Amino acid sequence: MKVRRMGLLALFFSALLLAGCWDVHDISDRTPIIAMGFDYLPGGRWRVSISDVVLAQGGAATYSEAIHWGEGATLTGAVEDLRTHLSRRLYLGSCKLYVLGIGALQAHSTEVLRMLLERSEVDTTGFVLGTRATAQALLAKPDGVMGVTGVRLLKEFESEMESRDGHIKEPIWKTVWGTLDTGDTLRLPMFDQLAATSVKASGTALISGGRLRVLLDREESVDLRWLTNVRGRNVLALDPPYSQYDLKTTSTHATTTYDGRTRHISVRLSAALEMYTAPSLVLPERLLQQLAQAAAQTMARRMVALTRKMQQADVDGALWHNAAMRAGHFDFDIRRTSVSVQVRARVAPQFSPSL
Repeated sequence: MKVRRMGLLALFFSALLLAGCWDVHDISDRTPIIAMGFDYLPGGRWRVSISDVVLAQGGAATYSEAIHWGEGATLTGAVEDLRTHLSRRLYLGSCKLYVLGIGALQAHSTEVLRMLLERSEVDTTGFVLGTRATAQALLAKPDGVMGVTGVRLLKEFESEMESRDGHIKEPIWKTVWGTLDTGDTLRLPMFDQLAATSVKASGTALISGGRLRVLLDREESVDLRWLTNVRGRNVLALDPPYSQYDLKTTSTHATTTYDGRTRHISVRLSAALEMYTAPSLVLPERLLQQLAQAAAQTMARRMVALTRKMQQADVDGALWHNAAMRAGHFDFDIRRTSVSVQVRARVAPQFSPSL
């Protein structure tokens, strides 16, 4: 009898192992989420929204969407309320975008990040972004081309290796590691709604200590990319008498050093630019030198202005404290640090400019 009982137990556990997991759910029982929004409302309540997206049948790249949401006094309460409005199981494994509305951005981003970190099914190769409106409104905004804003945003984040919109896009794993583990400044790309078509990149939110410190516009976000060695190709507007020439950065490289004795950051930037309104590929060398000097002066002026803005907001958006730690100084304070910027630029005519 004992042998027979042991045999039955062996068959039981074998069946569990063949099933592959202890808690089997059919994939059709999961809500197909592509994006999730977090709003901290003026009354002190949370609203959590999801974009439920389905690809149309027949091979056409068109999508249909339903927005579901839940509210609660706490973030967990809002998620639980959201569950009651779904016909299928809430599963975050398919979600690739997490949107923070302005209320969450201002003082509650850490709560959202910790919640995502605690959910084992969250895909940490996804992205976190912000909006100056509510996350629910951004996700519900129809896209003029893709039909669904979440799909449009996901394609931008995953397909563009070199962003032209200035913002810094980092996967969740890097965002969480840098913010929660080391206290780094959280840098979130910002998107706003367009009146008729879709949404647009509007800049970067700099968050420190769990609080929104400053919102950078698109051009200031480009300046931050220069300071942090993030790749990008961006148009550079020059002042008269060179404003008729359109330049675009093709590559930049910044070297940052910290002098702890004088509390001074030195930034040296090398930049290569192409001029794509040139009448021909052969231009006077003197003109190229003048354009290079004008470009260097413009880039240096912009980066210095951004530095002052970060100092006033008390936020280290360029993560210069890392340079200070490499130099053996762990008391970096951006407000007590002077910054100098030097730029060397090289301009070449480009008859057929890269897009």
